[in-house]
Amino acid sequence: MERSEIKHIADIAQIDFTDDELDKFQENFSETFELIDNIRKIDTENLETTFQVNDTVNNLREDEAHASLSQEDAIRNTLDEKYGYFKIIKFVE
Repeated sequence: MERSEIKHIADIAQIDFTDDELDKFQENFSETFELIDNIRKIDTENLETTFQVNDTVNNLREDEAHASLSQEDAIRNTLDEKYGYFKIIKFVE
């Protein structure tokens, strides 16, 4: 990746870099793109697809419905309620 391209991306992101930092980024970007190019060259045409590479088993529990609080119990200790719901400060215009 060219230094000018890195500077352009940094300008878009409003990040200021010193000349030394830009040199290091250029080096790192070049190494990263070389690695990506090497990965792209790998022939994966006849490989079996895989979801995960270790023997981890899904350890999530089944979703089960249980009794929950009534609306009255849920808002019982609130500082402010409106129409049976929590009243909160509007902070988005």
